[in-house]
Amino acid sequence: MKLPDILILAGGKAERLGKVSKNLSKSLTNFYENPFIYYQLKLLQKNKFNKVIISTGHLSKQITKYIESIKSDFNLLILFSNDGKKPLGTGGAIKKALPLLSKNFFVIFGDSYLDVDYLKIYKKFLFFKKLGLMSVFKNNNLNDTSGEGLSNVEIAKGGIVNYSKSLRNSNMKYIDYGISVFNNNLFKKWKFSKQMDLQFINQKLIKNKELSYLIVKKNFYEIGSKKGIKLTKEYFKKIKIWNYK
Repeated sequence: MKLPDILILAGGKAERLGKVSKNLSKSLTNFYENPFIYYQLKLLQKNKFNKVIISTGHLSKQITKYIESIKSDFNLLILFSNDGKKPLGTGGAIKKALPLLSKNFFVIFGDSYLDVDYLKIYKKFLFFKKLGLMSVFKNNNLNDTSGEGLSNVEIAKGGIVNYSKSLRNSNMKYIDYGISVFNNNLFKKWKFSKQMDLQFINQKLIKNKELSYLIVKKNFYEIGSKKGIKLTKEYFKKIKIWNYK
């Protein structure tokens, strides 16, 4: 089965990293001789993706220049979608990239390393026949790899009933893993603003019972925080990331 296109959201300012990300895109944070996004692309190639769209915003020229210099290392079609002068938010960035994306498409974040079976996730998405699927990880409000440990997903009666990064409650035992799959018909069914967060799209899908989910067992790694960078570096060393082909 062929995987659809995948969108990497790499336009954020990484404000949690402070001065570290002021002059360097966090996607270009160096790990064992290569920037983080290099390993992301290697992972996507390993999972047999064919087409990758990178959504850029903050320090976009750095990312495009780097990717153009290493394109030949990959058997991937890599395209770019730029937010423009005004930040669009994660949801707005998806909407902007739609003309470049297949009917069904994956979305991941530019600061996350998610070493799982993407084909399995896609098969679940097709099985449920809904407009969206969210991957989740059961952390019971404890010890996620970013060090924040804050669950933001409530599952009940076989479905996601609540999702919020700010209004959390004790029934939230899962955290958004960072891999989503969408059908672009959701943007035809409802009108969305040009500037919005991905959270708003997911909440709309939950309200209309159009968001399925898949529980992922494997930890995720992210570089959006200083602790996350430390843990990611340790994980990369453990798996000998420099040997990835």
